[in-house]
Amino acid sequence: MDYTPVIIIGSGRSGTNMLRDIITSIDGFETWDCDEINPIWRYGNRDYPTDEIPVSRLTPKIKKYIRQRFYKLYKKTKSKFIVEKTCANSLRLEYIFNIFPEAKYIIINRDGRDVTTSAMKRWRASFELKYSLKKLRYVPLADLFYYLSKFGINRIKKIGSKSKSLSFWGPLYKGISEDVVNKSSLEICANQWKHCAENILKQRVNISSENILDFQYEFFVKNPINEMIRFSDFFKLSLSEENIKELVSGVSDKSVGSHKKEFNSREIELLEEITRPTLDKLKYN
Repeated sequence: MDYTPVIIIGSGRSGTNMLRDIITSIDGFETWDCDEINPIWRYGNRDYPTDEIPVSRLTPKIKKYIRQRFYKLYKKTKSKFIVEKTCANSLRLEYIFNIFPEAKYIIINRDGRDVTTSAMKRWRASFELKYSLKKLRYVPLADLFYYLSKFGINRIKKIGSKSKSLSFWGPLYKGISEDVVNKSSLEICANQWKHCAENILKQRVNISSENILDFQYEFFVKNPINEMIRFSDFFKLSLSEENIKELVSGVSDKSVGSHKKEFNSREIELLEEITRPTLDKLKYN
C-alpha cells in the first residue's frame, strides 16, 4: 500500500484534537482541513439512529467509498501517513477496523469526569460558520441536503431551548435521544463518555497490539516529550529532541482535575456514580 492510515480513537474532549494537531505537524503526516469527517464514515448509513454502526451494515460499496476518500487525500498530498480523528469512531471501532485492517490506531483515554466538564461547554457552544463550512466540503454530495437540514434543525432547537444547549453534540450513543429528554446535561455528557470508553475497550480486542499505540491524556500532558518519543519509536521516525520539544510546546496540563473546580459535591457524587465502573477499568483513581 502507498500510504498508512492513522486513526485516532477517543471520546469527544479527550485530547484527540491535540494529538492530531501535533502529529500532522510532522513531515509525512497529513489530514483533512476540517475537524472531523463523520459524514464520510457514515456513508451508506446516514439514517442509522446512532454512531454505534455494527459491522453487519458494512458493504463492499461503503468500504470502497471510504477507502477511496482516504486515497484521494493521499494522491493530493503524497504523504506516507493519512491521519484521521472523528470522535464518533470510538463507538464503532470494530466497524472502522473492518474498513482499514492495515491501519495504525492511536487510542487516547481521559478521565471521564474531566471530559464531562469540557463536553458540557461544547453542548452550549455558539455557532461557528467557518468551522461548519469546512466540514460541509467533505459531505458526500448525495447526502448534502440531508446534513444541511439536520444541522439547521439542531441550531433552531438550540435557539428555542431554555438551556441554550444543542439538541445533539458529539458521538450519538444508544439511548442518547431518551437521555436528552429525561436527563441533565451532566448525566448526558458523562454517559456519552462512558459509552465511548466502554465500546473502545470491548471492540479493540481484534486489533493486533502491534498496530495500537495507547495514550493516557493526563500522562501525555504532564510528560509530552517522553510520550512523543514513544510515538516516534512506534512509527519508526527519527525525531530529534529539539523537534519534539517544538511539537509539544503548546501542551498544557492545566485542565487535569477540572471537574473538582467546576462541580459541587452533589454533582461530583452523581458523576462518580455514572463514571466509576469505567474509570476503574481504565485504572483511574
